[in-house]
Amino acid sequence: MKCPDTGSCHVHVHKKNRTDHEKGRRLCIGTVCLKAAVIILAFLFSPNASGQTYFFDNYGVADGLSQSTVYKIIQDRHHNLWLGTQSGVSVFDGMVFQNYSTEDGLAINGVRAICETPDGAVWLGHTGGGISRFADGKFRQILLPGVNPASDITSIFEDGKGNLWILTAGAGAIKLTGYTGRESDWDIVQFKGNELSDQIFGGCVGKDGSVYLVTDVGIKRFSDSLNRFSTYQPEGLTTYFTKTCILEDRRGDFWFGTYHGGLYRLMKKDGKFRVYDIRDGLSSNWISTLHEDPAGRIWVGTWGGGITVIEGDSLVVYNTGNGLQDDKIWCFLNDAEGNLLIGTNEQGLSIHKGNAFVTFGTRDGLHNPQVWAITKDALGYYWFGTSGGITRLKSGTRGSVQASYMDEKSHFLNNQVRFLQKDSKGNIWIGTNGGGIYSYQFNPERLVFDPILNSLLYKDLVITALVVDRKDQLWAGTNEGLVYYEIANQKGDRLTRINGLAGNEISSLFYDSRGILWIGARGKGITRYDDSRQQFTVLRSLENLTPRCMAEDKEHRLWIGMEGQGVYVLEADSIVLHLSEKEGLLSNLVNLLGVDNSGNIYIGTNKGLNKFLPREGRMLTYTRRNGFTGIETKSNALYSDPAGYIWFGTVNGAVRYSPGSDISARREPFTHIRRFRVNYTDYPLTSGIHLPWYNNSVIFDYNSVSLSNPDVVMYQIMLQGNDRDWQPPTRQTTASYSALSPGKYVFLVKARNAEGIWNSQPAAFSFQILPPFWKRWWFILLCIAAGSTSIVAYIKVRERNLLYEKRLLEEKVLERTQEITRKNQELASKNKDITDSIRYAERIQRAMLPPDVPFPETFVLFRPKAIVSGDFYWFMEEEGLQLMAAIDCTGHGVPGAFMSIIGYHTLNKIVREDRILDPALILKNLNITVHNALRQKGDTSPISDGMDMSLAVYDPARRILTFAGAVNPILLIRNHEITELKGDRYPIGHVTPADTVFTNHELLLQSGDMIYLFSDGYADQFGGPYGKKFKPIHLKELLLKIHDKSPGEQQVLLNQALEEWMKGFEQNDDILIIGRRF
Repeated sequence: MKCPDTGSCHVHVHKKNRTDHEKGRRLCIGTVCLKAAVIILAFLFSPNASGQTYFFDNYGVADGLSQSTVYKIIQDRHHNLWLGTQSGVSVFDGMVFQNYSTEDGLAINGVRAICETPDGAVWLGHTGGGISRFADGKFRQILLPGVNPASDITSIFEDGKGNLWILTAGAGAIKLTGYTGRESDWDIVQFKGNELSDQIFGGCVGKDGSVYLVTDVGIKRFSDSLNRFSTYQPEGLTTYFTKTCILEDRRGDFWFGTYHGGLYRLMKKDGKFRVYDIRDGLSSNWISTLHEDPAGRIWVGTWGGGITVIEGDSLVVYNTGNGLQDDKIWCFLNDAEGNLLIGTNEQGLSIHKGNAFVTFGTRDGLHNPQVWAITKDALGYYWFGTSGGITRLKSGTRGSVQASYMDEKSHFLNNQVRFLQKDSKGNIWIGTNGGGIYSYQFNPERLVFDPILNSLLYKDLVITALVVDRKDQLWAGTNEGLVYYEIANQKGDRLTRINGLAGNEISSLFYDSRGILWIGARGKGITRYDDSRQQFTVLRSLENLTPRCMAEDKEHRLWIGMEGQGVYVLEADSIVLHLSEKEGLLSNLVNLLGVDNSGNIYIGTNKGLNKFLPREGRMLTYTRRNGFTGIETKSNALYSDPAGYIWFGTVNGAVRYSPGSDISARREPFTHIRRFRVNYTDYPLTSGIHLPWYNNSVIFDYNSVSLSNPDVVMYQIMLQGNDRDWQPPTRQTTASYSALSPGKYVFLVKARNAEGIWNSQPAAFSFQILPPFWKRWWFILLCIAAGSTSIVAYIKVRERNLLYEKRLLEEKVLERTQEITRKNQELASKNKDITDSIRYAERIQRAMLPPDVPFPETFVLFRPKAIVSGDFYWFMEEEGLQLMAAIDCTGHGVPGAFMSIIGYHTLNKIVREDRILDPALILKNLNITVHNALRQKGDTSPISDGMDMSLAVYDPARRILTFAGAVNPILLIRNHEITELKGDRYPIGHVTPADTVFTNHELLLQSGDMIYLFSDGYADQFGGPYGKKFKPIHLKELLLKIHDKSPGEQQVLLNQALEEWMKGFEQNDDILIIGRRF
């Protein structure tokens, strides 16, 4: 992008007679306009900037790397990175560097060359000629009999034929055959001198398996049949410039890097050379390394010029001027995720993760890094509203940009620019934080401050939101209402809650494709304005929330970003989806929302950017580690330009995103179990290991190597044999289990990467803890045999004694039996009298309760523990209102039944005689009556009985349900989501003061809503495999599972679930559940 060579803007002032009461308010505005009107200002030009900053991640000494010079990089079969440095080798697992040196068994000096061989061993070549080998978890120095390199090892590679080549800077090349066997069986051949050369810079294996070496006297090719080297000098290849590196690409073209002679390419199709140098766009003529990436691009590393990427006829340069950390390059490597790793001379490890994100900051032309708004005008200029005014950018030559500025000093424009909106004529409207609204008009070019428009604003002139609708009406949010302004007619008004808004402090505005204006208010939710009906409608489903941003998807659903509540999605004014940190959002504070051409949703937060793919349900994550360097996005600072780029304003400049360059590879995470410790002692990772019973505390270390964005990798673990299910996602990479019982176990771990993809198959490690010897089968059998023998002997002795005692006992038993029979007859008679009385009480209680449920779509599950119950249900219809209650009296059986009679008749009296229909007042009067009936006078009363209850009053005409509770709650299930309204924390009677005031809760019911009132009997019932309580959470899960059934079916299912849970256990309390569908 660049800016125009020249440009100017003018300030235009509209003058209009104003009444006396306006003069005081507009004095300040008029003064500013008068000053601006007499000054015609041109945009201030800055020198050409670099144009854009590409993203290169970087790891250096501060991150744990042992030293800043990275000679060589490989990625082993476990996805660990090995980096050769001047101080040894660093092994990186994506999170932590482990540094190794001579103290760990390495040869002396730095590591210049690294190679992993097919047997899993890692070979390392050192400066000075040392060779090290890592195998079986240990480093060891290698001495080759008859060979003394005595010079730097420049490269080590395997040729695919079982030969390991070790190249040196002064001792030629060494071919090692049979290196996977015993050292005594190794076949070692050294090539140097006239046959090859002593100085070998590097080499490669061609597609045909030929070995090519780069020497100080040219390119040499090895002949397997002759076991010797010959000169490889294609016609047209320079003989003047020293060759430094060689590469054969997938097309069969050879690339030759030179020392100050540029890059030579031998094209297979015609056998001709093409030469690249700085005149063709090459960053430097000194080529240090070559690499072909998976896309077929050639990466040319130079010594002092950075990197040139060749793709077809296009050359792109990366250097310290546009994001690369170092211009001297040692090596390249594509890792398993497709990232390009770069070994630099002084800046450690750099990583190129694609050009999906490009950052524009102050070094690229922005006047201020805080970018609040972005747009593009008809002339192709990009506008950036910042905390330092406005910056306009347009691309210049050779990747540079030209920049021009408008600010308070140059144009009397308030520096705190927050919004940029275009009208149908292409004019740009500018909303500021404290300076009101300006417009930039293009015919002719001028900056206009309209006093009529600004006089409608609140006195602080703070603009909190800004949109222009398709009728060219300007809508501006303020701290005290919503301003609308007809641009063509220059008239408008300020609207407030009096006009139908949910709140006066406007937090966001959005104008959708159907002509609906959506208005967010701080702490008050959303108002919908239909221009065709001239009608405001407040959405009750989002009350008390603060919408910060909005967007519309292809299905015309409204996406709303909230302050601290994540994202809500509305369809037909109903919430159909909610996304939060639980679903993968970086933060619940959402600053911006946008939709691309593919229907993907962009969610900017204070901690980075998320991209949600609705069709797949995947949440992608972007932070500093994968290119989104701005991190914290600004409110509504999102712009989609005609070229398909998406721009984001952040606290650290503007970030341009290219969806087409961000192609998801859909790779699963590379997850590994790294370490296994038993009682804090390291054990080998041998799956199926057996441990003695006292070694029962284990620790696992695991990780997923993800250089793309290691900060957002999440893990789930499970120890089969100990855990019933996967543990919640976490970023922890260590799991410990202590005091494990003897048995078989399998530790499982899976990871989720920045693309939101979980491992389909977790990493697994199995082990077994053996029982102690006294729990082994053989010991148990031995004990049984010994015990059996002792028992038989004991029985024989006792048998004689028992026969004698038996005769004595029989005589006493006969005598006692006669006495017991007589007493049992007396007890049976008394028990019958008591039972008959309780049965009669049961009939009285049953007669008291409603014989039938008077309301439709309602069920009652009523199971007393004893013959009579302390729980009871109550229904009544009075004055068009439908009342229902579930009451749990103190105790159960006869005491509870007495309390239920008091409660039932008191409720009837309060409603029918006292005409009290308010739930909270009913509870209050019931509390007073119970206190008086039981003579409860404070905490010293000997009678502490009372009742817990849920009471609901439904108004069918208004579809409003009012609820009040004494301890007990009410449950509402709507759209497969459960909501619990808790009752007050004090019961009826007992220690609750007689003048206690209870609280009402109102619910606007929708068709299909299901409500439940219940006592604590169901949740407190003991049962299940472990004899524990059913618990309220399981009751909620059960209700949520069956709520879409008919009420009759729900009653049956609840009863069946209870019977299944109670198997082997007695009912321990009265049980009552009332359910009703509306």
